[in-house]
Order: sequence, then C-alpha cells, then structure tokens
Amino acid sequence: MKNLALILVIAGLFSQAHSQSNREQAIELKDKAIELMDNGNIIESLQLLNQAKELNPENIIIPYEIAFAYQLSKDYEKSIEIAKPLLKHPDVFDQVYQIIGNSYDLLGNKVKAIKYYDKGLKKFPNSGRLYLEKGVVLASQEKWFEALEIWEQGIVADPVHSSNYYWATQVLTKTNEKIWAIYYGEIFLNLEQNTQRSKTISRILYDTYKACLPIVDNIWSLNFSQKATVISLGSIKDFKLSFETVHNLTMEKGYKDIDPIFTIENLIKIRKQFLVSWNENYKDIYPNIIFDYHNLLEKNKLFECYIYWLLNYGAIDDFEVWLKENKESYNNFLAWFKENPLFIDSENNVNRFSY
Repeated sequence: MKNLALILVIAGLFSQAHSQSNREQAIELKDKAIELMDNGNIIESLQLLNQAKELNPENIIIPYEIAFAYQLSKDYEKSIEIAKPLLKHPDVFDQVYQIIGNSYDLLGNKVKAIKYYDKGLKKFPNSGRLYLEKGVVLASQEKWFEALEIWEQGIVADPVHSSNYYWATQVLTKTNEKIWAIYYGEIFLNLEQNTQRSKTISRILYDTYKACLPIVDNIWSLNFSQKATVISLGSIKDFKLSFETVHNLTMEKGYKDIDPIFTIENLIKIRKQFLVSWNENYKDIYPNIIFDYHNLLEKNKLFECYIYWLLNYGAIDDFEVWLKENKESYNNFLAWFKENPLFIDSENNVNRFSY
C-alpha cells in the first residue's frame, strides 16, 4: 500500500510538471504568434496559436488572439465565431466584447455592434474601450452628439483611457462649449504623447484657444462657453455660479493688461494671471487637477515650457524660435515632466460633469 501511495504521489507530481510545461510552451507559442501577427504574418501566427491552444485549452487569451488574427485577415465572421464562446468563459474580459462588436461593425451591422458593446458595458461598466467603440459607431452614422455623450461617459468611467478624450475634443471644438475641448485636449496630451494623434490634438488645441480668445476691434473677447452667463460681479456672493461662468470672469482678469495679439507668449501671460486669480477666488470651490498641475509647474518655473510643449504643433515656427533660446530649460522640463506626470485616476480627474 505504501508503494502504491508513493507511485500515486509521483504520478501526480509528474502530471503537474507536465501541465506546467504545456502552459509555458503555450505562452511561448502565443507570444511568438503575436510577434508574427504584428509583422503581418497572419497564417503563420494562426498555426502557432492553434498549437498553443492544444497545449493549454483553458487559456482564454489564446483563442482571443485567434479571433483577432481572423479579424486582421478580414474574415470577420470567423472572428465572431471564435470569440462568441469566450463570453461564457469565467475569465472573460472586455476586449472579447470589443472584438465581436468591431467585427459586426466591419461587416456593416452597426445595430449588432452596439448590442455587443452594450452587453460588454453591462458586465464591465468602467471599460473605456467599449465606450470608445460605441461612440465611434455612432459617429460613423453622423450621430455626433450621441457619440459625444458616449465618449464623455467613457471619460467619467475610465479617466485614464486617452481615446475618449481624443474624440470628445474634436467634437467639442466645433460646438459652443469649446472650454471642454481645451481641457479634454490638454488631458489627452498628458495621457498620450509623441503620437500622430497627439500632434493632431496639439494643433487643434492651439486653434481652439485662438477661437476662444478672439480679438474684436483690437480688444480681447471670450468664446469659451455658451453656458458662461453674463452676470454682474456683485451677484457672485449670492449664489454659486457655473464653472464656465467663473472661468470667463477669471479669464477676463487674465488678459486685462495683455496686448491683443494672439501668440503662445501672450497666452502664457494670460494663463499665469488666470491662475493667480483662480487660486484667490475659486480654487477651493471648483477643485481642478489641471489647474493644480499648472500651479506645480509654475512653482517649478516650468509653466512656460509646458505650454509651448502643449501647443508646439499648432505654431511650429513660433515654437522653433522660442526653442533656440530656451533649449536647456526645455530639456530640463522634459526630464522633470517624465518624473512628474499629471496624475489621473478614478478619484482624481476632471470632466464637465464634475461640478
């Protein structure tokens, strides 16, 4: 009996070691397959993924990657066929719903695409990527304001997912609420740096600032928000004004003594004076992580560099001229910026539903 027990223990250990070895081999094959897929070798990638699936059939990532490979090869129906059973897997994740929705969208079935994004959001209510995809489908139907609503829900639910800011910024810059294009665009640039999309948003941000601070008859004007009610200063004590209204009042103080010429240099002066006035009057009433970050930058004498960094693709020539005289300061900023990013999470974020 003792010999039998020993044999069973050894057999069990051997079985565990064999299973562990299979799992490790499966992961290696999966990683190699993804590398091949990234290089456009879909057929070879699928061969390795199917081998990996045989070795470790419980791993949900492997069939997910198979579904993704079929989607890349434009076999959307096969992608759906592979992905749908994964919805019942105990380790299902939001990207499974995303790949099914995307495949239906690519097949032209936008109703089913949104159905699966909604199913995914019911299970994963904080999935920024599912809000993003639903908004993109609505935008493809030119339902821009419905799409904006979804992207902003995504911003609230998942404030570190950059793509919802990217699309919301582009819609809002064409509305009467450009103020939020300004701040969503800035957050996006902090979350996603050195990409083609960040260059696009840098240009949009510059143009939107220029549209928000128009010069009429040689006088600064304001076009940040339609919600910014024109109201007498004396009434501020009587009730809480909207964020947009106090933003306008503070911005007026910001450009009070600045020559009416729109340049990055003048915008920096306006934003600095805005910040001083905001800190004195509204900082505690309207907490704002962007303005807090501006304070930190100003404390470290890096605010000027930061604004040039934000807007450099909107005014490339101005940036290059400034950079020639401020190369060392800019490099110091970049080093500091890398170590001190704008911190955003579910408890520390800003959006137009914050107030």
